[in-house]
Amino acid sequence: MKSTFRLALLTLCFFYTVNLTAQKEFEGVIKYRHIVKAKKDNYDVNFDYIALGKKSEYYYKNGNYKFVNHDAYFAGDLYLTAQTANYLLLSKSDTVYRVDGTVTDMDIMDVEVKDYEEKILGHSCKVVILKIIPSGQDGPVSYRRYYCSADFPINPEYFANCKGNAYNVIYEKSRSLPLRIEFEWPDRLITWEAYEAGPQKVNAKTFEIKKKAVIVPIK
Repeated sequence: MKSTFRLALLTLCFFYTVNLTAQKEFEGVIKYRHIVKAKKDNYDVNFDYIALGKKSEYYYKNGNYKFVNHDAYFAGDLYLTAQTANYLLLSKSDTVYRVDGTVTDMDIMDVEVKDYEEKILGHSCKVVILKIIPSGQDGPVSYRRYYCSADFPINPEYFANCKGNAYNVIYEKSRSLPLRIEFEWPDRLITWEAYEAGPQKVNAKTFEIKKKAVIVPIK
């Protein structure tokens, strides 16, 4: 009887440990290629490539993230969860624009979550689709799609108050990081497509702002 009880207890402990391991939050880097496609003949895709570059790395740890763009006007996008704020870094300036993440910049018309049939980098994904318009305006209508994999789990509570970019909605639905991001407007489609992703230790200094930075709030 004692042996049976001990076996049952060990089995429960095993599955509890596995469950905790499976829920451990991702810490690491996702590398993206940027692809801009014009939907209208008169749209110049170079405008977006100059702003964002053609490649980036996304560092994530404990609710903080940093996009590092290559050869781009916007050198990076830093999010600090303790402040619920984004900092937009410029490549040739000490100016850093601070965006209050508690303020919404869009009106959400519809939210859809569905399984994505194909795998990205070998990972199954579900896609969170937002149909949006600029906050307080009639249009234009645009779409944002986040193809997220449960293999890259995060705690959505880090973004619960972040209405900017609708992260509070996206990460509450996905509870994981995206391997593909699509922003679609009437004139163009911008895609961030992961070509490499995996866990690794991320130094906390990655999320520090340089002391010489001149911070300019965007209202």
